[in-house]
Amino acid sequence: MKQRLESNARKVAAAAKARPEETRWSLIGAAAGAALGLLVGGVGIAAMGGAAGVPAAIILALVGGVIGNRYGISKDRPIR
Repeated sequence: MKQRLESNARKVAAAAKARPEETRWSLIGAAAGAALGLLVGGVGIAAMGGAAGVPAAIILALVGGVIGNRYGISKDRPIR
């Protein structure tokens, strides 16, 4: 198990080094989304007769991470 974790950690580190802007902007987007979500509070999700409260920080961190990732990919992409 320990070797598997170390192997996966090396793979993640290699991917982050290969695409530095993508990694950087993904983390920036997720942090900005989480910060905005902390200001908003919570979000109620209702479906199929039930409802649940979800912290907006989690939802906005995911959305911010995706937006930051897309921006980072455009920065890492070579100009043709």
